Amino acid sequence: MKAVALVLVFVGTCYCQVEFNERPRNFSIELLYHTQAETGGHVVISPFGIWTLMTGIALGATGNSYNELARAFILPKNQNTLIKGYKDLTSAVLAQGDNGVSLTSKNFVFLDNDFTVFPAFRGSLQNDFSASLKVLDFDDPNSARIANTYIEKSGGRVSNVLRSDDFQESRMILTNVISFKGLWASPFNKSDTVLEPFYDEDKNVVGSVNMMFQKGQFAFSNMQSLKSFIVELPYGTNGKYSMIVILPYPSVKIADMYKNFAEVSLKDVFKRLQDDVDAFGMEDVDVKIPRFHISTNLVLNRPLNSMGVYDIFQPDQASFQKVSKDNIFVSAIVHKADIEVTERGTIASAVTTATFSDRISAPYFHANRPFLYFIMEKTTTTVIFSGIYSKPTVY
Repeated sequence: MKAVALVLVFVGTCYCQVEFNERPRNFSIELLYHTQAETGGHVVISPFGIWTLMTGIALGATGNSYNELARAFILPKNQNTLIKGYKDLTSAVLAQGDNGVSLTSKNFVFLDNDFTVFPAFRGSLQNDFSASLKVLDFDDPNSARIANTYIEKSGGRVSNVLRSDDFQESRMILTNVISFKGLWASPFNKSDTVLEPFYDEDKNVVGSVNMMFQKGQFAFSNMQSLKSFIVELPYGTNGKYSMIVILPYPSVKIADMYKNFAEVSLKDVFKRLQDDVDAFGMEDVDVKIPRFHISTNLVLNRPLNSMGVYDIFQPDQASFQKVSKDNIFVSAIVHKADIEVTERGTIASAVTTATFSDRISAPYFHANRPFLYFIMEKTTTTVIFSGIYSKPTVY
């Protein structure tokens, strides 16, 4: 039996529901938790890109295969509701109107020339999922080169997305290519970047980083419910996109802090930041974060298993009756992500009440130990990219 191969690719460069938007947001927190276990805690992923691809898979899933996806991603039972919510959210996230930010997300479907999908599913991929569809001879050794050329010419902005191995034993490949480039609203001065030590969670020096620095007016909070300090670094000029950096207290490990997300949402984080701005105004904050570049290339099967998604990967249990009369299953979901944070910006291709003692002196945010970061679209609280920085390198 041949497999349906699903490949999710994100390559980006950084300078540096039930509201429907609840779905990718909650999924983002859970997936980052499970993927960091696969990468030793140092990772970047694109939750919005992954969620986009999984929504495309859900359009063809039936029976328990769909039910598992629906539980993991809190998808609605009604397909029309799913499609409308998908369109509304992607339109809101991708609508920019800011010269300082570039964000694109493209969906592609490649079909083997002897594999037939039902017209309704094919039409839904093209019309509802906005996918570019191309039929290829998967046995042709040039199929990867042809597909990659098609992706680039269709505005994917990424090269060498697919490999020849992706076409072996496959009948259909779904690909999401998402890229983000954001210039800081307040850039760091490169002359202020200096080499500094970076510590692990036990306060041991584990390496050095090029530490960027600036004193600027940023939203900042000491959020006791997360046992963390939080700073928001906006991109562009209109405040639609920003990076949220979450730095656990010196005595708190990321794994222990992460448990608090069971009670605290990212929407709560934004509310706390805004509440503190309303209470204290915008104050100067001394911000230090490393200049860094992280690449991740991992198979998402096990993290998705941890989220309760099993059947789509099993040849004898997968149910895709909306896709084809053939018995097909998902062989692998591959995620490739890349993020670069520099002085100019980013390229990626129970709330507690604040007390006056939290802000009695100028806040100091020094990310010289492991931290989390989220690149957000603020109007929908959608996580476009997220990750953990814990293994220092001089970049």
